[in-house]
Amino acid sequence: MLHPSRYADGGRGGEMTSTLSARLACACVLATGMSTALAQEGKHPDAEAVTRVCTGTITDECIVRNFKDTLEASVIRGRLAFQNYCVLCHGPEGRGDGRAAKLHTPRPFNLTTSTAPRYYIADMVRKGGEAMGRGKGMPPWGEQLTDEQVQDVLNFLFTLRASQ
Repeated sequence: MLHPSRYADGGRGGEMTSTLSARLACACVLATGMSTALAQEGKHPDAEAVTRVCTGTITDECIVRNFKDTLEASVIRGRLAFQNYCVLCHGPEGRGDGRAAKLHTPRPFNLTTSTAPRYYIADMVRKGGEAMGRGKGMPPWGEQLTDEQVQDVLNFLFTLRASQ
């Protein structure tokens, strides 16, 4: 498994572009629509630097490679980790409607409506549902995901909350 923070396209060899990431990068760079929970977690590149470095279309790859220590890059890496580890149960938009959701009782949680604090979600990701007194269907990802990846996933999850 490739580490998403090192390979912006997940190792698939192509340059990633998406409406979500372009919209997210522009919105975050211009500091509009950013929730307080997201803003406290990272620094933001200035808009001039992004347009100077990422000529033409702003891509995930450009943001991750050139602005790796920013919140925007963390959200992009988090989305990649979410797609690799979480989407099967939680679905592509985090609503708990993934392909495997029907196999679990209780069903995977709708992450877009969660009001759980950041530390609780981080513990849930690392320890799994059973260790947190929830369902056994949520596996512990603490040995597969680095601390950086957990934080990246959380930053991505908070964008799902903000978009609702």
